[in-house]
Amino acid sequence: MKHAVAAEWVKLTTLRSPKWSPAVYLVLMIGLAFVYGMVPGEKQLTAPGFDPIGLGLSAVPLGMIVLVIMGILAVTGEYASGSIRSSLLAVPDRARFYYAKVGLVSLVSGVLAVVGVVPAFLIVQGGIGEHRAPAGLATAGHVAGAVLYTVLLVAFSMGVATLLRSGAAALSLLLPLFFMLSTILSNVPGVGEVARFLPDVAGGMVLRGSGGDEVLGAWSGLGVLAVWAVGSVGLGHWVTVRRDV
Repeated sequence: MKHAVAAEWVKLTTLRSPKWSPAVYLVLMIGLAFVYGMVPGEKQLTAPGFDPIGLGLSAVPLGMIVLVIMGILAVTGEYASGSIRSSLLAVPDRARFYYAKVGLVSLVSGVLAVVGVVPAFLIVQGGIGEHRAPAGLATAGHVAGAVLYTVLLVAFSMGVATLLRSGAAALSLLLPLFFMLSTILSNVPGVGEVARFLPDVAGGMVLRGSGGDEVLGAWSGLGVLAVWAVGSVGLGHWVTVRRDV
């Protein structure tokens, strides 16, 4: 496994698109944090129901998309170039090859999420001054949950990309889902009750300081997202070991 992970590290740090993703992600997170920390006026900050934790984590869904794209390209780039054949010759154990890639990219995403989410949250809190979220375990839990939310969505997306083996197909499916479709479905009467269990919607409950709705809370929502991620990665494993290249 160690050599398989080392090989994946070389690919991740030398291929052009994945190589630039960390820098783009961090710049985006910090830039958005300054915007979200400076834009709200006194009227918004003193409005009933104002959520300083939610505002502090507002950059997470947009920044997360960069890491999702990195994960998708890490999977599908080899299929597009045909280098997947060489990779499987070098690592004949397909399960080992697959989990080395998913595990490494998920770990890198987790490290980047810590480096991006924590400073972004603190920047926003500094910007809103006395209206900041109270320091404590509850606030720290939401920040930690935002990191876990990012990692689980990257793993989920890599499983989907493995099923589709096409970067264009995976991006065409997942980006509209994360940006628009989930929000639209959540507001459709009747459908919204089911849509709240979509991976990004359920996991996104941890980004709210109010703790969620009457069905899913912050951690139960992350649990639903974890089930989606495990299922997606499991299906990716299944097709990797059974399908011809």
